[in-house]
Amino acid sequence: MISFKVYYEANIANAEAVKAEIVSLLNSASRTKPNLQPGGPIHKWFTNNLMKFLTGPGPYTFALPLIGLARHEYKEGEPEWMNKADVMDFSDTGNWPKMEHIIDYFNSLSDRDREKIVKKPYEQVDKEVEQWDKDLAAQERSSESKLKEGTDYEVLYKDGYFTWVKLTTKAAYECEGEGMGHCVGGYDPDNPGNTIISLWDKKGEPHVTIEIQEYDSEPYDVEGNPRPVRTDVGGAENLKEIVQIKGKQNEAPVGKYKDITARFVKKWLDEGEVNEQAKDISELEESRIVRDDGKGIGMFRHEGSDGAWHWYFEDSKIWDKIYKMDILPMQQYRVQDILKKIEDDPSVGEILYGDENLGYGFFKEIPKELANIRGLAGDLIVDNNELTSLKNSPVDIDGSVFAANNQLETLEGSPSTVDGDFKVDRNNLKNLKGLPKDISGDLHINMNPLESLEGAENTVVGGTVFIGGWPMHFPADHPRHMKPDNVIAAFKHIGKGLGAGELHPGKWRETPGEVQVVPPGVRVYPSPKHWDMRHPAAL
Repeated sequence: MISFKVYYEANIANAEAVKAEIVSLLNSASRTKPNLQPGGPIHKWFTNNLMKFLTGPGPYTFALPLIGLARHEYKEGEPEWMNKADVMDFSDTGNWPKMEHIIDYFNSLSDRDREKIVKKPYEQVDKEVEQWDKDLAAQERSSESKLKEGTDYEVLYKDGYFTWVKLTTKAAYECEGEGMGHCVGGYDPDNPGNTIISLWDKKGEPHVTIEIQEYDSEPYDVEGNPRPVRTDVGGAENLKEIVQIKGKQNEAPVGKYKDITARFVKKWLDEGEVNEQAKDISELEESRIVRDDGKGIGMFRHEGSDGAWHWYFEDSKIWDKIYKMDILPMQQYRVQDILKKIEDDPSVGEILYGDENLGYGFFKEIPKELANIRGLAGDLIVDNNELTSLKNSPVDIDGSVFAANNQLETLEGSPSTVDGDFKVDRNNLKNLKGLPKDISGDLHINMNPLESLEGAENTVVGGTVFIGGWPMHFPADHPRHMKPDNVIAAFKHIGKGLGAGELHPGKWRETPGEVQVVPPGVRVYPSPKHWDMRHPAAL
């Protein structure tokens, strides 16, 4: 028998990172899904059988839809087995919704059949899941004909042609699981702390499932039955939290269902209570929060007073309170911190020493206090904000610029020179006008809806240009497809003018003077550590 070690050594250089991500997925899913205990058949299948598939022969072809992979760049001193053309590096978590769907399939099996999965390879399970989906689709039914209002479900309210219902019986849970292709059919409707809400069309077919967990400060109800209790959430005595928002097969709601779901969650949150007399964020005592899956319906994350990440809508009344109580003071503190560190150098002007971390600060623009600064002797970190431009940036940056995950529509206002890397991934850039004139390190412009590379022609890039995502993956005859030769030609001065470089599609490596096309889902660099909003004085 081939050992597990041989499997992963033959193909993925950092296989232990893959296994760690799988274990993390199982731990996270165990909050809402049964039968995921370590040593159980599901846990064994994921950490053994799935690992064997992911790290077995031909991972780039077969495993890429599941996890992010990039070809391994062999370095001197590494084991010889890593110096092979098919060795890959794990780079991102990939398609975890499919993994969650497999968990749901396993939970649909009987205890006896679930024990048998430890002997099944991934390819067999994949076929079984496909057949399971077909069987569920073939069982499409009118819920109105099989389920009774007032017995199996309660109508909450209508939204146009759609109806939100609360499921109340095992039969209703099973219908939901069959119609949606997930594991809610295995949940217990008698659990006093658990509520399942479903969005039905006029035929009674489900399209979105929401799970709400309820906690109480009292450990027992009036009949002496134990209640789920949480003592770590902002002091609210009666807390309700949305822990799942799922479309079909555990994916996020799509199309019109996304908008309808967003309206439901907004209404649900607004019906909650907060401490109107609160003078501090820790005193708000929110009675309703969204714990998970908010991204799929257009919400954004913010760290709550309990130290956990909660999801919010910008136009909600609770966010208005949090913004005034927490965000504005935090922004003011960070700006004041900048002002304390400014030094006036008569020869060049105002200089700021040290990294300036404004990341995760909900800034809509770079503070005007930075506009007159000639040089920043450190990194400028403004990632994960709401910036539409880099206006007010210091002129010269001694370190790197982190500006990914904003809403940048232009690079006008960027620093003139950047001695480190310039990273503007995941924005709304359509061209590169305003790009710094001199970037000594790497340039990262992945995942932008680029229509042209205008603005790159006069920029000197000392390192590697990383481009990929949206524009690079249109068909060759698509008007927004950028031909490789044109991409190369746009960067005339990469490698400090030592040549136009080479184009390497489908992988990435740190090679100065080259243009790298990054596949979707591949994370080229780790995000900088975000500023600790709860402990500003620690900075």
